[in-house]
Amino acid sequence: MGEFDLLRHIYASNSTMEGRIIIPPGDDMGMVSLAGSAVLAAVDQLIDGVHVRLETTPIGLVGRKAVARSVSDIAAMAARPLASLASVALPRGFEERLAVELFDAMRSAAAALGCPLMGGDIAVHAVAGHPLTCSVTVLAEAVSPGPIRRDGARAGDSVYVTGRLGGSCASDGSGRHLSFPPRVQESLELLGALGTRLHAMIDLSDGLGRDASHIAEQSGVQIILDAASIPCSGGCDWRQALRDGEDYELCFTATGPVPDHIGDVAISAVGTVVSCTTAAEPRVLVRSGESEVAADELGWQHEP
Repeated sequence: MGEFDLLRHIYASNSTMEGRIIIPPGDDMGMVSLAGSAVLAAVDQLIDGVHVRLETTPIGLVGRKAVARSVSDIAAMAARPLASLASVALPRGFEERLAVELFDAMRSAAAALGCPLMGGDIAVHAVAGHPLTCSVTVLAEAVSPGPIRRDGARAGDSVYVTGRLGGSCASDGSGRHLSFPPRVQESLELLGALGTRLHAMIDLSDGLGRDASHIAEQSGVQIILDAASIPCSGGCDWRQALRDGEDYELCFTATGPVPDHIGDVAISAVGTVVSCTTAAEPRVLVRSGESEVAADELGWQHEP
């Protein structure tokens, strides 16, 4: 069973959840009602050897990425950050100097991203060889008419992405995945500009192919991408832009006019949303010249 098969099994029980759960598992953040208001929450983890490599990555950037990954989920919902919590399992024998630098970096990043670190937990692995693992939970508030979910895409929408895609994980440890700015402000400005015309959104952590398929599957539609329109980072082609992941840009669907920039961040139209006629159809197709490529599986997946 792969990661996404396991997730589908989890989502199958959503209908049994209490009514106070407004957004159940399956989106970038969950949402729970609290005495007439509501709070969005998400948790993500960073593991040495999976999301970073300590031997090539400064510990301060490790701490920053641990926080920024979770804050990017807030951007995906066009929500406003409130606060965060961090739980860290340190490797046995981890240097005190590095631990202090890690936590200082996490606190600094959380404050800079408008999501101050208000608590958490620290543990040390009992067995040598276990990797550094950082888990960050974020809380956020919805901004009307949001939050923007994954399941709102409609046939006739256009598909857009921010920034450029591909090549974020440079082999020398200097890739953009360590220093990316979560697109929180850009998502809020998009929501303000588009209002109810902004139908669905996700942040691109697993690659455009796989992440766009999450929107398509949960919305019951198909997404057609134009290879020539996908904005690629220098040295990358459209296949890398779809499969590399770790870009932390936004992919969204909308109707009507959409600005080509938010601040200094470019917005590119990369495809369209169409009706899905059968469950057997690929959720994401890429058209490149005369050929069509099924792109649902182009992207990152954890294998148990």
